[in-house]
Amino acid sequence: MIRINHIHGSQAGTTAEYEKRSLRVGTSGDCDVRFDADADPDVGRYHAAIVRKENAYHVLDLGQAGGIYVNGDKTESAVLKSGDRIRFGSMEGPEVEVAVVFDPNYDAQEDAQRMVETFKGRTRSTSALRVVAAAAEKVAEERARAGGTKSRRTMEVMAGAIQDVGDLMKAQTRRRWVRIVGVVGGISVVIIALMGAVIYAQQRKIDTLLDAKGRFDLQIADIQKRMDSERDSFQLALLERQLLEATANAEKTLATLAQTSRQAAAKAESESGDDLDREIRNILAQAGAETYAVPPIFKERVAFHIQQLVRSGPTARIIYRRKERYWPQITAEFRALELPEVMAYVAWTESQFDPMAKSSAGARGMWQMTRTTAQSLGLRVDGAVDERTDVPRQTRAAAKYIAGLLAEFGEESFMLAMASYNKGENGVRRVLRKVAQTPGGFKKAKRDFWHLYRLKLLPEETREYVPKIIAAAIVCSHPEKYGLTGRPATPAADSAPARPATPTTPAAPRRRS
Repeated sequence: MIRINHIHGSQAGTTAEYEKRSLRVGTSGDCDVRFDADADPDVGRYHAAIVRKENAYHVLDLGQAGGIYVNGDKTESAVLKSGDRIRFGSMEGPEVEVAVVFDPNYDAQEDAQRMVETFKGRTRSTSALRVVAAAAEKVAEERARAGGTKSRRTMEVMAGAIQDVGDLMKAQTRRRWVRIVGVVGGISVVIIALMGAVIYAQQRKIDTLLDAKGRFDLQIADIQKRMDSERDSFQLALLERQLLEATANAEKTLATLAQTSRQAAAKAESESGDDLDREIRNILAQAGAETYAVPPIFKERVAFHIQQLVRSGPTARIIYRRKERYWPQITAEFRALELPEVMAYVAWTESQFDPMAKSSAGARGMWQMTRTTAQSLGLRVDGAVDERTDVPRQTRAAAKYIAGLLAEFGEESFMLAMASYNKGENGVRRVLRKVAQTPGGFKKAKRDFWHLYRLKLLPEETREYVPKIIAAAIVCSHPEKYGLTGRPATPAADSAPARPATPTTPAAPRRRS
């Protein structure tokens, strides 16, 4: 564990502890150690990384302007020890003090004694116990050097001890048993030593794979950061190729890690990103649209809309109660067509679950349909009756409409279908036809929402629409945490800082063409 105490800067006076192997430092919303971009202008979005390797924490400069300073000296990388101070961006930039804490209560002598007690009663040989005691002291010493955690040299030491005990037994055995004991004891020692070597080699392989995954993750974050600020379409295409290659390498490394140790792979996945990353990936997984890395700007917009919902206070609680009233009807219609439940939150974004909502463009109802679209879906809209305000009927029509979008764009492209609900399917078709004119543009990967999003091919209104729906799904999944059930929530504690509200959140779309 590493403890970071903020001395100067926007986070001054705060302290945080981290158990993760890799921490990102900067002003971006997905950084673990996060500074305020306005208060700390010297700090880049992804300024540095703190990585645990070989039982030590290392700080790495990620190439941002100003670099990093450890105890007053500018450096590209350094091994950290308790009491070290790091400044980011310049000698006037924010400063933190680190404390490397693995196990403050670790007692090497006590640990060694426990290991010796384990062997007592299993042998009468005082000579063997002396060998075991000496080995236990070595193991405890290595653990102490590692900060009270498991030492990678434990198996080496114990294998040596087993060999020593075997030698003692052979020396003390009567001559007529030497050959028998020598063969049996030798085989046992070899087997145990080989087992130790296998376990040791496996742990080395796990650590190597974790380090490789960490490097690919940092590479992915750096490419995504550059894509956020890039506007040239040619450069964006080049960066996306780099991103896909880095992502493929990371996924391959994670798959190899899972083959070596499912537990280590599961832990690495659980530690990847922060809570908001995991919430977004969980929603995507429910709809069969998993992604290894969520674009930082997408995550920041989700965080912004979460904060907006929380800050709206009573209004959000009213909408939530309205949602709870109609949710059984909505989910029943969606389940009937096997639609992803998250797509039902289109109604939050479109109308705030208000059956009587009406837009300036003439769209009406909870699902905000124009007269033409409603009639094409079998709803009656005339001077006498407007079935767009009939919740069960319009919800059934909306489910049919969304099912049609998924049929056209692919079930794994549910976010593209949601984007179509905002822009109209003809608008998305025009974007896809434009992409089809590029090399390989007809392929599935080029028709993916993330491809269109990263290359900024979707209109700003649509780019904002999908994060807003995801934000509503996350907030409603944890109503108490976000204050929807009457309990207050603190936005800053629940989600990452977000950029200002630009582009502005769009009004509900009023056309379906």
